[in-house]
Amino acid sequence: MRKKGYNKIAAVVLIAAFWLAVWQAASLAVNNPLYLPAPAETAAALSALVSTGGFWISVMFTLLRVILGLSISFVSGIAFAYLASRSRTVLNLLRPFVAAVKSTPVVSVIVLALVYFNSSFVPVFTCVLMCFPIFYTNTLSGIRSIDKNLLEMAAVFKISAKRVFTGIGIPSVMPHVYSALSVCLGFSWKSVVAAEVISTTRYSMGYNLYATKLYLDTAGLFAWTVAIIIISLAIERLMKRALPKGGSL
Repeated sequence: MRKKGYNKIAAVVLIAAFWLAVWQAASLAVNNPLYLPAPAETAAALSALVSTGGFWISVMFTLLRVILGLSISFVSGIAFAYLASRSRTVLNLLRPFVAAVKSTPVVSVIVLALVYFNSSFVPVFTCVLMCFPIFYTNTLSGIRSIDKNLLEMAAVFKISAKRVFTGIGIPSVMPHVYSALSVCLGFSWKSVVAAEVISTTRYSMGYNLYATKLYLDTAGLFAWTVAIIIISLAIERLMKRALPKGGSL
């Protein structure tokens, strides 16, 4: 087992080294840090970033927007999925809305949101609107997957509604919810940061990303991008550890 773990680490290191070498070679070929900074320049810019208080303030506010957007879409998606499973009217009313949101580009949502909301709320709204259909459709699919034979058996043996919910309903639905959460964790970061860039939301990673582009600080632009990727992956790994083994994250 230990040898297998070492082999896995070695494979990750070799793959990372390969792509860093490709990046370095491309940087040398371009020979212009304004277009493509070298990995060392990006690492230096990232090191300078993480040593400042402004970086962590921006990370904290972006993270709060992601958490808020995910929480609202998580709760509302599950709640409306339950209502849709109980009422055909709700199901039919939500069907065109969910289909429309799924087909709408993120940029269109952000631009429309800027018309109605303050720039600080636009990233949260965008995250909610983009993630809601995923939680809704996955939860609805999970509810529909509940074994009807088990429900009939529970009715025959007069098992309480609470035990049916905890013993049959939740185990059937939660894998679908975990799957939605897996998709939305990465998607929420992308939508929130994109909204922060376009709406120039102060105290955000997206705003700093835009500022580095504005001042032609390409190394800083790469550094912020790397920071966003690392934080997103770290949160995904933490969530994977926190979820039960049945989760698909």
